[in-house]
Amino acid sequence: MKFPRFSRRRARLALPAALAAAGLPFSMGTAAHAAPDDPIPDTFDFSDCPPLPEGADPLFSRCFVAVITSGKFQIGGFDQEIEKPMRITFAQTLNLDTFEFDTVFGKIRAEKMLIQPGLFGDPLLTAVYAQPEYAGFFELPTSEDFRIRIGLKVKIINPFLGNKCTVGSNSKPIMLDLTTGTTNPPAPNQPISGEPASIVRSEPPPEVRYAKHVDNSFAVPGATGCMFNFGAANWLINQVGGFPSPAGKNTVIQNEYIV
Repeated sequence: MKFPRFSRRRARLALPAALAAAGLPFSMGTAAHAAPDDPIPDTFDFSDCPPLPEGADPLFSRCFVAVITSGKFQIGGFDQEIEKPMRITFAQTLNLDTFEFDTVFGKIRAEKMLIQPGLFGDPLLTAVYAQPEYAGFFELPTSEDFRIRIGLKVKIINPFLGNKCTVGSNSKPIMLDLTTGTTNPPAPNQPISGEPASIVRSEPPPEVRYAKHVDNSFAVPGATGCMFNFGAANWLINQVGGFPSPAGKNTVIQNEYIV
């Protein structure tokens, strides 16, 4: 099924409460409370909603958009505040033949972040940027703390590094186990807590929820494909960035709005 039809059907969902609670974790939330400091986005873009898998009923399926408005992205020696919105789109579906729920990933969109200013103040030749990318794994385990498990790689951007330089890869991703609960990381990191999804706006539609996802228990693999696309500069990125970086030395915090 093509996305445009899926998008239009989304507004006419009629999920029974039991099904929503069991399989569509973000379709329900706690009572409304005051919004966090980040302003709610003016619009939410559903253009990345994925096609429904064969057998999925559109009346029992829903596309979700999570807009990450601020937070922290610290891996190895790269420690960045999230200052530009990131968007994650996915769908949850119910197959009425098998009565099984399925999660279908759409896309992650993130702008590049400056991690190393240019040696001479230039933004092009000697500056280095990082850009999170999807690495082929996405899962929503059934859980009260709205966990999100996602595999990422981080593209390292500089003209001299080529177009395939990443920290992590599809075969060896950075595996985040994001929670709105409290983490239990190895030392030296200490436990940190997220915030469960709660309604921050009901009118005008769509209903918007705020959540805070955190993870500081994950490890980060080394660089791959840096310079000439076969890794001549992997050692340089690893040395400068402190990769591989073991669990307990990395942190992701995401303040996000979900529709």
